[in-house]
Amino acid sequence: MAGWAASWRRAWAARLVPDPAALVRRRGFGAAALACAVAGNMLTWLAWTDRFGTVWAFHVPGGALTGIAVALFAMLWSDRLGSYDEAHVEFAIPLSFTVAFALYFVLLLTKRGSIPFLVLLLAMIALSFWLACRRRGEGRPPAPAARPRPRAHRGLLSFGVLACVSWVQVAFFRVVATPEIMGDRIAHFIIPFTCACVLSLVMLALCLRLSRYLNISLAYRWSLPLFMLSYVPIFIDYGNPTLRLAAYAINFLGMFSVQFGCWLGACKYLRRTGSPALTVFGVYALGEGLGIFLGCLAGLYAVLSLDEKGLMVLSSVLLTAVAFAIMVTGFNPQWVFNRTRSRGEDGAAGATGADGAGPNLDALFEQEARALQASFDLTSRETDVAALLLAGRSRPYIRDELTVSINTVSSHVRSIFSKCGVHSQQELIDLARKGSGAGGEEA
Repeated sequence: MAGWAASWRRAWAARLVPDPAALVRRRGFGAAALACAVAGNMLTWLAWTDRFGTVWAFHVPGGALTGIAVALFAMLWSDRLGSYDEAHVEFAIPLSFTVAFALYFVLLLTKRGSIPFLVLLLAMIALSFWLACRRRGEGRPPAPAARPRPRAHRGLLSFGVLACVSWVQVAFFRVVATPEIMGDRIAHFIIPFTCACVLSLVMLALCLRLSRYLNISLAYRWSLPLFMLSYVPIFIDYGNPTLRLAAYAINFLGMFSVQFGCWLGACKYLRRTGSPALTVFGVYALGEGLGIFLGCLAGLYAVLSLDEKGLMVLSSVLLTAVAFAIMVTGFNPQWVFNRTRSRGEDGAAGATGADGAGPNLDALFEQEARALQASFDLTSRETDVAALLLAGRSRPYIRDELTVSINTVSSHVRSIFSKCGVHSQQELIDLARKGSGAGGEEA
């Protein structure tokens, strides 16, 4: 009976959304995102300027439409970024966030009711739509053939929980730690936001350079210490507007870390597995929206119903609950990319794929790397790196695969090039192919 019910649900899901990946790439999907973004920002602008004396009549639907647009644009961009290799992802995402920061500055300036800034905002939204939508005939390449396709929806529940609890913390803290209005209604956004933007980009650059693996776990490895640190200023003196400004900036920094970690890890996950962006980022958007809603409810309750001591107690309890949830869900092995077979397994499989249908390319590359090891005295780790270089992999991919820093990868690559007497990855590939061909002729 249960099996029949599951089959019935799958059949109806397939009828409603036959191909989630194709749905995201339709022009209508992008047009819906653009329409929601334009209508939402227009209504929000009318609410801020209070031109008709009905703030909430515009603010609520404007916020709802803008939230829908954010989710749709996230799926559009993730589908495009999921087609990039690791090196391009690690370049495109920081660049995209830099543009998003600029867009948010323009959004803040529209609070003053400036029509030119509103026009600029809508133009930037339209440009984002044009860039995110795929051209006709353009598609996403399939996942690497050497990787077995994971079971559908595997690891997505923990991803959604991680996103939800992280945004509960962000939204709750933004309500309870909002700085006092200091002369200018947007100054308390501009100052902490600017500081957090600069620091987050610097910290991301350091992570890209020094971290030994960049996957979804970066979201909590980076954000959790910042969430804890953000409470220190308000615990010292909750009524001090300067300290609350500092706490707000730290909370922004934690929020950016959640976004950076989830986007970097999820786009790499799309690339590795070929999963549809609609599924992966639909889960993320649902977790984010639910987390913001629950966090705002808890924050409003704390501010309106509790005294300062009660607010601190509730904040401590919530932070403990968030940390516990992250510890429970934040170590899912499905997020880790270096799940390749060991050499012993490859040797046992030989040069034939696991299904017996064709050559195992990973095994062929490793055979060529071992030939280079024998000829040029490569170390064991250099042989691992050489096999991935021969497969055409980028250095960020090698970093994720072998769990070493990008500096270590670069050091191994320089050593391999020096020992083999080559100057580029293509020259190394040509050398290995030439040696392989010579060995075959002798045989």
